[in-house]
Amino acid sequence: MQQLPLNIKLDQEVTLSSFLVGKNQILVEYLKQLSSELNCELVYLWGEPGSGKSHLLQAMANHQEPGSVIYLPLNELGVVPEMLQGLESFPIICIDDIQTIAGDRAWEEALFYLYNRVKDNHGNLVISASSVPAELGLNLKDLISRLSAMAVFKIQSLSDTDKQVLLQQKAAAKGLDLGSEVAQFVLSRSSRDLRFLMNALDKLDNASLVAQRKITVPFVKDVLGL
Repeated sequence: MQQLPLNIKLDQEVTLSSFLVGKNQILVEYLKQLSSELNCELVYLWGEPGSGKSHLLQAMANHQEPGSVIYLPLNELGVVPEMLQGLESFPIICIDDIQTIAGDRAWEEALFYLYNRVKDNHGNLVISASSVPAELGLNLKDLISRLSAMAVFKIQSLSDTDKQVLLQQKAAAKGLDLGSEVAQFVLSRSSRDLRFLMNALDKLDNASLVAQRKITVPFVKDVLGL
């Protein structure tokens, strides 16, 4: 694990290659090239919850040498605007979930000035949010303008088939045998949000270890209450 401010840690298993691409092939190839060449890019990613924004930003950070990257999730408790001071010295800066600071004057100004410093230094800045800049609820018009001028990509959500594949892949990585029938049952009876699905898989993993049972539909019903 790479140590970062606020004890934030990057999961080193999160990579661009482990991202289930779906309809995001062009975006993923673009990010792979950026990660390898660092061509002074300013990138804005947006998508609905569970679309993989944090995965992509952490993957970008994991691709770099320790100490050459900063990953800062703005939805973490204790994150303050002053943390953006000096970040332009990093070759690549990844700032996650900026929608959480919309409407906060100090944060908006700090992000605006960071953008300017990164651009002046010919650095690389990758930002994620829940919507396009104009719909974030930002008050600082100059910040909206700067963000809108970035290379803006929408992360396309996965289909149910893609989510089933992802669920089974993640289960296999944990050493679990999650059959198609069970995976389809989970998707049909629960939220399709990827965070929920991954948390559900962790619960099933832990419960199966304790009970020493295979993961079946009845077992899923008992553990997840579906």
